[in-house]
Formats: sequence, structure tokens, C-alpha cells
Amino acid sequence: MQLLRQALRLYRYLKMWPEKISAQVVFVLIGMNIAACSHIQKVHSTAPEPTGNFPLAREMAQFEFGCSNLRAEREAQQQEIQRLQKLLAEKEAYIRSQEVRQQDQQKALQETSNRAAHAQVRLRRLATRPTAASTIAEVEMGMENLKSSSFTGSEPILQTQAQRLLDAAAHAYAVDNYAAAMDYASQAREFINMMRNNSTRKASDPQQVTVLFQVPIPLRAIANSKLREKPGLKAPILGVLKKESAMTAEAYRGEWLQILTADGRSGWIFSTLVEAQVAKGIDMVVK
Repeated sequence: MQLLRQALRLYRYLKMWPEKISAQVVFVLIGMNIAACSHIQKVHSTAPEPTGNFPLAREMAQFEFGCSNLRAEREAQQQEIQRLQKLLAEKEAYIRSQEVRQQDQQKALQETSNRAAHAQVRLRRLATRPTAASTIAEVEMGMENLKSSSFTGSEPILQTQAQRLLDAAAHAYAVDNYAAAMDYASQAREFINMMRNNSTRKASDPQQVTVLFQVPIPLRAIANSKLREKPGLKAPILGVLKKESAMTAEAYRGEWLQILTADGRSGWIFSTLVEAQVAKGIDMVVK
């Protein structure tokens, strides 16, 4: 419709000057006008309509992507903080448990020291010549009874240790040191009772229990030895005791000895890895 109006307008304009323009020229001009208008309409109809502000949309997408990355980093940092807090709590709990264990060890050390002191005081009160002689004779009788028994495992070594202490008691008695003689004889009796109890429990009740020594026994390591948390080769290792390390046996369970080291550590050691301590002068004699 618009093209028709333009053609009529051109026709009226040219009609005003008929003497100057021929009919052919008029039709040519009208055709050119119609073709030009058609082309312009086609161009306008095929041009895409703008759909929006592309730079702004791109910036918004980049902003959203950056926010997403920041959220992911924040979540990762929060997880790392939680992991570190958990690790710190575990470390604090471990430190508290070690402090409690150290306090228990100090308490056990004090109790052992008190028990040993009381035992020594009691023995020294009874340390007369007749009493020492009677105690040594009693332990010697116990050793004679052991000879008729069949022992296995570490028991023969324990028997050797008991004999070593009994020899030390006899030597101390010979030099009129009745207090030392009572000490060594009492320690030898503890080893003898340990062998008897272990033998009895193996026969009647395989369940082993911890038995306290009535008299603590001074020992020393004959080789580098592992100090364990509990009796057993699979128990956690608390440390290594070097050869000649001093310790005191407080109790036993089966063939394992519960000991207290000179630096206050408490644990278990296998009985074949230690030997009884005696005074240096007596040590040369009993060997």
C-alpha cells in the first residue's frame, strides 16, 4: 500500500510537466522507485531486532561465576578449619591423657617407694642374727623343693635369679650384715613364689592375673629391652631400656614383670631380660 501511494505521488508530480518527460521515463522511474522501496523493506524486515545489552549480560555472568568460586573457596576453608579444630581437640585430649598418666605414674612411684621403705624398715627391725638365719634357711628349703619340679619357659631363669639372691643373702650373713641378708632372702622368696604361682595357674586356671610382690625387687637390664604398656609381645612399646638400666619389680603376670624405672616410667618387661641387683662387693662373690 505504501509503494502504491509513492507511485501515485510521483505520477502526479510528473503530470505537471508532460511536455518535458515522456511516458516511458515515467514508467521507468516508477519501477525504480518500486524496486528500491521493495529492497529497503526487505532489508529492514531481515535485520535482527536487538535482544538486549550484551556487555552487561556478559559482566553479570562473570560476576555470578566469581561469586560461585568464592562460595566454593569459603566452603573449602570452613572444612579445613573444622579439620584443624578436630585435630587440635584430639591433641589436647592426648596431652590431658598423658598428664593423667604421668600423675598416675608419679603416684605409683610414690606408693612403691613407700612400700619399699616400709618393707626395708620391717626387715631391718627383724634383722637379728637368728632371724636372718631362719629366713635364709626357709628360702633354701623352698629352693630345694623347686629342684623336684619341672619348669618351662622363663622359669629356669627365674630360679637362677632366686639362687643368685640367696647366695647374696648368705654372703651378707657371713659378714654380719643381717639387714642385707634379710633383704636378699626376701627377694629370693618373691621369685620362688612367682614360679610356684605361675605353675599352679597353668595347671588349674590359664587366666593370668597380676600379683603384687610383697617386697619390691631391684633389677637391672641385661640387654637393651623394650618397655611395654601391657604384658605381651603385641602390646604398645613405651620406650627402650638400655643395658644396665636400673628398675624395680613391683608385680608380675605370668612371665612378665611390672617394673618402675629410675626415671619414673612404669611398664612391663619380660622376665628373662633382667637380673637381680646386688651390692658390688657381693656381686663379685655370687658370680
